[in-house]
Amino acid sequence: MNYTYMKVFYTVAKHQNISMAAKELDVTQPAVSRIISNIEKEYNTTLFFRSKNGVILTREGNRLYESIKTPFKQLEKVEADISADALKETTIHIGATATSLECFLFKILEELKNKYSHIKVRIYTDSSSNLLHKVEDGTIDFAFITTPYKVSEELEIKDVFKIHNILVAPISYKSKINGPISIKKLVNYPFIFLNKEMQFREHVDSFLNKQGVKIKPEYEIDSSSMLIPLVENDCGLTFVPEEIAEQHISKGTCFKVNLLEEMPIRHISFVSRKNSFYSKQIREVKKAILESVK
Repeated sequence: MNYTYMKVFYTVAKHQNISMAAKELDVTQPAVSRIISNIEKEYNTTLFFRSKNGVILTREGNRLYESIKTPFKQLEKVEADISADALKETTIHIGATATSLECFLFKILEELKNKYSHIKVRIYTDSSSNLLHKVEDGTIDFAFITTPYKVSEELEIKDVFKIHNILVAPISYKSKINGPISIKKLVNYPFIFLNKEMQFREHVDSFLNKQGVKIKPEYEIDSSSMLIPLVENDCGLTFVPEEIAEQHISKGTCFKVNLLEEMPIRHISFVSRKNSFYSKQIREVKKAILESVK
């Protein structure tokens, strides 16, 4: 299969739609369909199932797509960077969890923009595990993720910020929860947790297990940005980073519970690819980020 055929297949597989692929490639739909048909004939296989809404990869098609996806994504980024360089601009693709965005990244973005005014930044929010995959396959340049996580040997990682997690409660609970108190005495209060699939929930569960405490939350949600609002609306207690809670505490809409047990510190970590061919501008930004946290 030559490069042109491979690129056509990759583009159709990426969009799962022939018309969208044709538009990106700036060719006609019949030309794209003909090339896909030629590839299938050449390999005596079926790569796509046709449907009213587009196309779906077969098992053989998915195997081929997975084998070429990473190099093509990296090539797309190189092409985009080359085009940006021609305009004396570079776009950096940065991933961040909601927690790392609010606790850390917002603080350094302005510094980066002031120092590198010609650089544009695109931010992608996702879970730590998904962001690790995106860095590894070249979809994004860097990521700021939160512990705990499992990292592959292909990635370089550095802790850049400490997160101090605390327990916060609705202001209406202040008369009920006085002075230093053990988490064991709070098990009958309503709690708000993130879903079990999320990394921070794993951290909270690990802490509770070490204390010999089992809590069945009243609410389980999939967005960390909703934790404080639910507390402020008297829905229950929750664990959150102190760096996020402090502005709400200072406004008097919730308060910090003085727990006898201290939660282990988490970290925001900076992730990049090892031995990756970053452009000169992106290497400079990476160096600036790491130097800013020494």
